[in-house]
Amino acid sequence: MRLLKYVVIVARPPASSARPAFGWSLIASAITIAIGTAVAVRLSGQLTKRLRAAQTATHAIAAGDLSARMDAAAGDAPAELQDLARSINSMAEQLERSRGLERQFLMSITHDLRTPLTSIQGYAEALVDGAIDDPKRAGEIIGAESLRLQRLVADLLDLSRLEARTFKLDLTPADVGPAVGATVEAFAPKAQARNIELLSNCAPGHLARVDPQRLAQVVSNLLDNALRFAHRRLSVFVARQDGWIVIGVSDDGPGIAPEDLPHVFERLYVARARPTPKESGSGLGLAIVRELTAAMGGHVRADSPDPATGTGTRFSVYLPAPSS
Repeated sequence: MRLLKYVVIVARPPASSARPAFGWSLIASAITIAIGTAVAVRLSGQLTKRLRAAQTATHAIAAGDLSARMDAAAGDAPAELQDLARSINSMAEQLERSRGLERQFLMSITHDLRTPLTSIQGYAEALVDGAIDDPKRAGEIIGAESLRLQRLVADLLDLSRLEARTFKLDLTPADVGPAVGATVEAFAPKAQARNIELLSNCAPGHLARVDPQRLAQVVSNLLDNALRFAHRRLSVFVARQDGWIVIGVSDDGPGIAPEDLPHVFERLYVARARPTPKESGSGLGLAIVRELTAAMGGHVRADSPDPATGTGTRFSVYLPAPSS
């Protein structure tokens, strides 16, 4: 059988369509790069603009201009930058509010210091001049005003130590019921003098790890606050609830507006609420209650039990009960 062999000789390269396609791909790539570069430049410009605005705002806030704000509603800004703007604005608002509270605090303390000092000075000068017919009564007033000053200074020192975390407690297991009951009994003459019925339900058997002296201070501050607002009745109870020992102090006073409830344990609540002379005070008592309770591992709460009529307030102190 005879085999045939064929030989193919190519005189020139075959025509190819790859070269035009390669050219178009280069053009497309160049266009894509140009568009990407333009978009990147635009986005980077927006980012740089927003970041510079954030830098300007933070520098202004650091320099003391707490009214500085960023435009957090810019629709063309990325979500992350809008969140940053809102965070900066929120920080500025909190700082501005804190500064306002500090100013009010200084004004309140200045007033509370000046009032007894003026009274002491007036009676002392009258005693020296012999212009008072009843020196004993004048001495009693001077003594009472001095005690008022002493308590104010002690409250200021306690609050500063608590906020600085330099306050030491002597925590020991104690029966909260009798401890609270003893403090309530000490307030009975004061309540009677104001024609306020003082009810107590402080049964024994509620153990907690507390500092007895500071617990008495907590209850005293709550009772002192409630007596300023109560109309006819004030009640105190001690109970166990969901792993907590609860101390409740309730009054039948005017109550607290819902928008004020989150702020009642701030040290300036009384001053901010524009109290009547009967309700006047330094505004430190409830702040000390919160700080002391937190130092003993608990927390506090304020409620107006009757929202329909807006009357009555209940303050509750929650202390951790030992596991049985």
